[in-house]
Order: sequence, then C-alpha cells, then structure tokens
Amino acid sequence: METIDCITAPISEFCKIAGIGRSLVYEMIGDGRLDSILIGKRRLIVIDSYRRLVERQRSALTQPAATARLRDECRARTSV
Repeated sequence: METIDCITAPISEFCKIAGIGRSLVYEMIGDGRLDSILIGKRRLIVIDSYRRLVERQRSALTQPAATARLRDECRARTSV
C-alpha cells in the first residue's frame, strides 16, 4: 500500500502537528514564516513552509553566537 505525504494541512490539524496554538499560526502566516493557501473559504498551511522554518531554526542553533545567546537566556531564566 502506498503512503500519501500531505502537502497541506488545515489550521486545526497543523496546530496538533506543530504543537502550537491558532493565534501563533496566524501570526506566523502574517509575518511570512508560514505559507498558506485558500481553497474556497478554507485556509491550508503549506507543510513545506513548516519544514523550511524548522530547518532555519535548526541552522540558527548550530551557529556559535546563537548557541551562546540561547545558553545565556536559559541561565538568566533559571537564576531567578
């Protein structure tokens, strides 16, 4: 049996996939971090745009300056 990879997902399903809320999804659509399309009145998230977002985040974490900044932020939060 063949598996079908989804190329889009409705907002509600995408929220479950990504583990984030609807408000953040709409914010990310608005600022261009996520791509979406409309089919009729239905808005669908383009899954490839989510994959690109994850890859950008991962590559930012591997850069030394970004890693040091995140480490400092974590220390600041835990030292309160």
